[in-house]
Amino acid sequence: AVVSTQSTGNTTVKKLNVSNPLLTSEQEETTIHFAKMLHVNYSLTELHLSKHGMKDFGAIQLAESLKDNKTLMYLNLACNKISEDGARAFAGLLKLNTPLKKLSFASNRIGNNGLAALSEAIATNNCNLNTLWVNNNGITETGLCALAAALRSNITLSNIYIWGNELKNTACNAFEQLMEGGKPRLLQHNTDVVPYIVDGVTYLAETGHYLFSH
Repeated sequence: AVVSTQSTGNTTVKKLNVSNPLLTSEQEETTIHFAKMLHVNYSLTELHLSKHGMKDFGAIQLAESLKDNKTLMYLNLACNKISEDGARAFAGLLKLNTPLKKLSFASNRIGNNGLAALSEAIATNNCNLNTLWVNNNGITETGLCALAAALRSNITLSNIYIWGNELKNTACNAFEQLMEGGKPRLLQHNTDVVPYIVDGVTYLAETGHYLFSH
């Protein structure tokens, strides 16, 4: 009923939170309905679909529908089952420089390849996204270094959340470099990690600075 209302010309609702629904199927029917809604809805600016059991198929449908959407600025896909292919679909979307400003993949499974695809889009084709959650995604230093490198050429992505991934030495150094100096690329209050040094080795600790996505 909610999806039907939003698909039939409703311009009143701007923000919609449908997280953690009681679903009776794993076939992603609700995600497909939301994708169809986003294809024709011209008023919704914020949509929360966390804990939907969403997989790559559903994420790909959403990304495809958002190519024609001109209003959605915040999409929360946290705590789903999205992996590399779903992240790649959203990388393709980001390359189109859509109005999307905040995107959460927190607690999914996008891994190194998924983050690398997102990082490439961020580095070369997107100047609208300002907040990205990729915390708890099974990402190692390979993916995290790709993201850090992307931030060197992108000037609009300001809030990054990476805690809960594999923060080894190379990744720690990369993010320390982003946060050091008089004009750091990444401000400490815009991320969930802070660098510290023990015996000449840089580590990242979790901070309490969160812009919660769910």
